[in-house]
Formats: sequence, structure tokens, C-alpha cells
Amino acid sequence: MKYANDYTGYGNTILYRMCEEKPLHDDLDVVRSKLWIIGRAYSASIERKAGKDFKIDDVANILIESKIDQKIRQLNEIGRINESNMDELLSVHEYLMLLLKKSTDVEKRSLASKYLHFHAPMSVFIYDSVVRNNLRCKLREIGKTRFPVSKSYDDEYESHVIRCIYYRDNVYEKELGALATPRKLDAHLYGY
Repeated sequence: MKYANDYTGYGNTILYRMCEEKPLHDDLDVVRSKLWIIGRAYSASIERKAGKDFKIDDVANILIESKIDQKIRQLNEIGRINESNMDELLSVHEYLMLLLKKSTDVEKRSLASKYLHFHAPMSVFIYDSVVRNNLRCKLREIGKTRFPVSKSYDDEYESHVIRCIYYRDNVYEKELGALATPRKLDAHLYGY
């Protein structure tokens, strides 16, 4: 099967292009801008609930000094996430969550998924409460409610990824008659 068209508007195209043109985390202005733009565009701003001493430059510098580029490169090499390779995604997502928490003191699960998604769009499912709730509703409709997690990563994101893979493979792609990227699945679950 071929992938279905996953175009969701010019705004998302700009975010993908931004991360494609500047994928590395080696320039303070670029990293700060990517955090700010992706976070604000997706209602997951880095400064939300962060302490009064929070500075976005601190987060940007943490990413610059980290191994995030190597980890994103690994995600891009994987491509389509499935049950046999999802540990890599879960590991990178948790790694980024911990980096973000260093300067915000808040678990930034949603921002981590969205930020990684724009850097590795074929490999990362977007997590937010709307998509999570809609996905759980759709799975309840077909009688599928229990999905065990390994307890090795962030349980909430792991549970979401397992549900995304199950729904994509067993329901959505059959209805679609084509393969679905994480973007296509996200748009479907949002109702776009």
C-alpha cells in the first residue's frame, strides 16, 4: 500500500520545513525559535507552568549540549513505528521529556512528542489530550480498552503509542485503504 496524502495546511508545512532546513541543535537562536514556534503553534508552550525563574535559553542550551541530534537521527532511520521498533521512539521521547524537565520542573509530554514529530515526522505520534481522548473513544467503540505497558518508559506516552499503532494497523488504514503517517492519524483523530 502507498501512503495517503497527509497535507494538513500551510502552517504545518512551515513547521516541517523549519525542522528540515535546520534539523540540528547547534545554534541558540534556532533551537530557541523551534521550541517557541512549535510549542505555541500546538498549545504546548515551553513556558507553560514553568517556574518564575524559567528562561527559554536555558532549555535551548540543554538541548544544544545533549545528544538529541543523534537520537532524532535514529528515529528518522527507523521510519514507520511498529511494535517491534517502538522502544526507540519511547526512549527518545522520554529522553527529551527529561531534558525539558531540567529547566521547567514540569513533565512536557505533549511538547516532547510534538517537537520530535516535526523533526522525525514518519516516526513520532503526536500526544495531546484531545487526540488521546478521541483515540480511546474509538477503541472503546470496538471493544478494545486494555493495552499493557512495559513500565520501562513514560507510561502515558507508551500507552498512547501502543493505542496509535493498534488503531492505525487494525482499523484506520483498513478504512482508508492506504498507509497512514502519524500526521494523517493525528488529523483523523482530531476530526480534520
